[in-house]
Amino acid sequence: MSIADLRLQLHQIIDTVTDESKLEAICTLLMEKGESGKRMSVEEYVRTIDTARQQIKDGEFKSIETLEKESENW
Repeated sequence: MSIADLRLQLHQIIDTVTDESKLEAICTLLMEKGESGKRMSVEEYVRTIDTARQQIKDGEFKSIETLEKESENW
């Protein structure tokens, strides 16, 4: 399969996705920069942890029950 064929197939698949969280996951995957497995600097690590802690404080997380329900549709 050529690159053009793969692009066309991806466009067709993405056009059928209606779940926002799935589209966000696809976008995150495609927007990923750098090498996979690249080491984080200490500053990046601390920033990531701080962001995650703030998200938890703000209630921006999913319960295990919600994740289990969502995973049934994968």
